[in-house]
Amino acid sequence: MSKICKSLEETIEFGKQLGALLKPGDVIALRGTLGIGKTQLVHGIANAYLQTEVNVCSPSFTIINQYKSGSRTINHLDLYRLSTLEELESTGYWDVIEDPDALILIEWLEQVDRAQPLDFVTIDIQFTDESDLSKSPRCFDLLGEGELYQRIRSLFD
Repeated sequence: MSKICKSLEETIEFGKQLGALLKPGDVIALRGTLGIGKTQLVHGIANAYLQTEVNVCSPSFTIINQYKSGSRTINHLDLYRLSTLEELESTGYWDVIEDPDALILIEWLEQVDRAQPLDFVTIDIQFTDESDLSKSPRCFDLLGEGELYQRIRSLFD
């Protein structure tokens, strides 16, 4: 199951399509190299999910960013700078990802062993042309199972 986006604008639009299908309690891990577009995808998701224009920035230094509009909340996490479970626990990670009233988006989940939530899907992002990364389309693959996977999988056909 893959979706190809050929530009930044297409990535944001794809995020908006995802955001329209998501609900509180959903957890999505975003996997891909630096600069591939994870935060841009979050930008699109946030704008659709929160139904307003949101200024999204990577939480690389803060670890956790929270976006709110009305009764909706997104917890956006970036674990890139963490490597141990002890470092992760000092951030309040478990409380944030177990919030049933928030949509959870996690970049670099694979950085910390044993940090995986119980129920989540992964969107793996890769360049389709390694020879020219600046112009390469991105391929978005959906990995996982369960209700969330079933709800959003049609976007990846």
